[in-house]
Formats: sequence, structure tokens, C-alpha cells
Amino acid sequence: MDQVVEQIKEIAMKYQVDKLVLFGSRARGDHTPVSDYDIAIFQKSLSPLDQACLSEEVDEIQTLKKIDIVFVRENTADELAERIRREGVIIYG
Repeated sequence: MDQVVEQIKEIAMKYQVDKLVLFGSRARGDHTPVSDYDIAIFQKSLSPLDQACLSEEVDEIQTLKKIDIVFVRENTADELAERIRREGVIIYG
């Protein structure tokens, strides 16, 4: 697993998220050297303040690539959540 993903995982574990999922081109394996990181965080009880703090810590990771964080509830049934479940790679949880 690459260093950026490991750093995101460490941050997420501090906030006791339920599941951390890599999705998009990096999960499919068709990413380019400049592709961003698409990360879904599944959680039941993360407060809005904790979500903001987690996002801020992720933003501080030293990388030239963009990191997109999406917070998802386990019972969410929208198109993005379904795509994450279908193509995502669980990296924690």
C-alpha cells in the first residue's frame, strides 16, 4: 500500500471510523502518476466537528496529489455510495 494511503489510514484510525475505502482510478488500477486519491469513510457516529478535523489532518499530508474525502453512512443508497461499494478497495475496517 502506498505511503499516502497509509497516512490516511493512520489518521482515520485515530477517529475510530468504521471503514476506509479507496475508490476510483487508484482502486481500479488504471490511475496515472497525477491521479488523485478518492477515499470514502464509512462511519455511524462521527460528529461534524470530527469530520472537519479528520479532513483537515488529511489536507496536511505532504503530497502533490489531491485527496478527495467522502463521508458515507453504511445505509446510504445513492449512486456514489453504490459505486464505492462495487469498485472500492477496503483499506481499513
